[in-house]
Amino acid sequence: MLIPSYSAIIIEFNIEESIIAIPDALFVLISAFFALIWGYYADKFNRRSILFAGAFSWTIGMVLTGVSPNLEMLILSRMLSGAGLGCVLPIGYSIISDAIPPDERSGWFGILAILSAISTAIGQGLSGFLGPMFGWRFPFFLLSAVSVVIIILLLFIKLPYRGTSEAELMELSDLNLEYSFRISKDDLKEIIGKKTNLYLIIQGFFSIIPGTILVYFVQSILIDYYFYDIPAAISQQTAAIFAALIGVGYLLGNILLSQLGDVLYRRNKKNRVQLSTICMLLAIPMGLLMLYLLVPVDITNLDITYPPTIPTSETFSYLFRTIGQIFVQYPQYIYFFIFALFASFLSAGPVANRNAVMIDVNLPEHKGTAASFFNLSEQVGKGLTLLLSFMLISLLGNMFYTLVFSIFFWLPAGILWYFAGKNVVKDMDKKSQILQERKQITLIDYIFELDIQMDRAIQKIQDAKYYIKRDKERFLELMNDGIRILRFCEREGEFRSMTNITNKAVDLGEKASIIRDSTKIIYKSLDQSNSSESEKDNLYKDLHQIKLKIGELEKSTFGTIQTYYEDAYIKIIEATLMRRADLIKSLSKIYDANRIYDRVRQLLSERIDNVHFKSDLSEEDSLIYEKELELYKKTKNALWATGNLRDEFEGILKHLEEHGIKRQNLEKISDLTSEYNVNFYQIILDTFDYDKTTKEKLLSEITHIDKIFNEFDKIYELKELRVF
Repeated sequence: MLIPSYSAIIIEFNIEESIIAIPDALFVLISAFFALIWGYYADKFNRRSILFAGAFSWTIGMVLTGVSPNLEMLILSRMLSGAGLGCVLPIGYSIISDAIPPDERSGWFGILAILSAISTAIGQGLSGFLGPMFGWRFPFFLLSAVSVVIIILLLFIKLPYRGTSEAELMELSDLNLEYSFRISKDDLKEIIGKKTNLYLIIQGFFSIIPGTILVYFVQSILIDYYFYDIPAAISQQTAAIFAALIGVGYLLGNILLSQLGDVLYRRNKKNRVQLSTICMLLAIPMGLLMLYLLVPVDITNLDITYPPTIPTSETFSYLFRTIGQIFVQYPQYIYFFIFALFASFLSAGPVANRNAVMIDVNLPEHKGTAASFFNLSEQVGKGLTLLLSFMLISLLGNMFYTLVFSIFFWLPAGILWYFAGKNVVKDMDKKSQILQERKQITLIDYIFELDIQMDRAIQKIQDAKYYIKRDKERFLELMNDGIRILRFCEREGEFRSMTNITNKAVDLGEKASIIRDSTKIIYKSLDQSNSSESEKDNLYKDLHQIKLKIGELEKSTFGTIQTYYEDAYIKIIEATLMRRADLIKSLSKIYDANRIYDRVRQLLSERIDNVHFKSDLSEEDSLIYEKELELYKKTKNALWATGNLRDEFEGILKHLEEHGIKRQNLEKISDLTSEYNVNFYQIILDTFDYDKTTKEKLLSEITHIDKIFNEFDKIYELKELRVF
């Protein structure tokens, strides 16, 4: 909105024309850098909160822009608005990707690009029409008021769960389970290291340059070089309409090519990238032809007689007559219109599909950050173009040659799109595999959690029998807790169609409720002071029978816990056996073992904490209690030993990275050695056979891997951590 008001601001602040673009340039650059920060925290924390923070910063910046008394304040206020605006794109892309299926994303991102283009036109329109009437500050106050309304509306919008639209995670959505993985700082290298991301991020820098030059200077070049003979009263409007012809093609391209991208994607996942590559490269000759078809307009050749001053009431009449005569007397402008339409139409192809491609190859918790990296690259290109535009104009001689020069930046962008196409399917398949694994982990974890909750309920009911005669408050508390947990499991089981869990929870809940209600009646009778001793004895005998009845109910699954414990050790054995064939998978097995040990410890802790009076236990229950305590101690030791093994292993991988072997390279080598059943260690050593120093260090690290596994086995045997 500042662009149409540049002249008014130059006069009011008494500044040089050469520095008027600085507020907008910094607005763009700050927006890009803050997008990276917003994008990372949106992937890590609650997206709604981040969106509110960004919207608030944007709105305050808009208000301060409207009250800026000098250039310095204007720059600061635009920077604040830019910081807030930076949150919109990464969070918006993340939310849209979670709400829209993969084969419809290009269409929706095309709509977003259209809205972005329309917003630019509306911003300039507001400033161009309202500014002269109410002052250049008024549009900023108007838009800040609109922003407040939108912030309020955001309170009533329900955002989708992260990863909801991913085909691999549909089962989680059906069960109303949320994808729980979040980004970490280590993931930033993975995002940048993904080849499709890297190529698209770099091409964003190049592809934005022609569009920026066209948007900011095509109207000026038409006025100064081609329509200078047209009366001043209509020359600006005439240039604006011809410049808008370029925008028409861009809007059509976003509508049609985004839909075409979705159609082609359904046939082959690679097609979106191939479509973008073709469009980007074909846009170059079309853009050049568009520019070279421009010719100066001599009004003496137009069949129009202009009065010395065109009356305001006849402005539109002369404007449209002039445009019509230009097409009649200068048919080159018909071809200009055609090639402008095609050039802008084709340039929209990558815009409509690039965000869908980036979303397709990135994990749900990486989408906002990946989008912000792309936005950073694009906005840096845009900001630098604005900052250096006057230098380029001086260097190349005039605006026309600057426009021609800028068109050629689509060439490296197209080449980068081609290289992205070489890797996109591989990156998508890898993402799909990871999501499949995580879905299984999430489902297993949830079922495991429900099993734990069921076991907690059973244990509470069993523990209640030890208090039935001497502490009725504690008895009822434990019974109520157990019934409450069972009802929770029943609701969750019904909601997620887990019939076995639902039936088990209903059966146990009904039996526990009958026992609790029967016991309450006995307690009420015991509290009556007129009961005889014989009646009380009979009531206590009834309590004893209820205690026996509780003992006949289902016991908690201690045997299952023992099996879980041994399963964790089997994971360690698997890690030991596969360390020479697949180093990375070996580490993942250690992480699995550590997770299982931690779950076993939590489960045993629940059981042990609920038994306070060991003297009241029966011989059988006392024996089980002793075994639980023993297994609990073993689990703590095993958890410590496994954690130590994991940390030692991670330390070795860091040392390998210091020697030049990156983790992502290890993953690739591990995949190959595992597939072809070759020795992982030998491949590494052969690779560095020429470098004796590095080879010796690697031998030391490899020997250390064997050593840490041997140390774990010694600890396991020494502390007698086996169960069976």
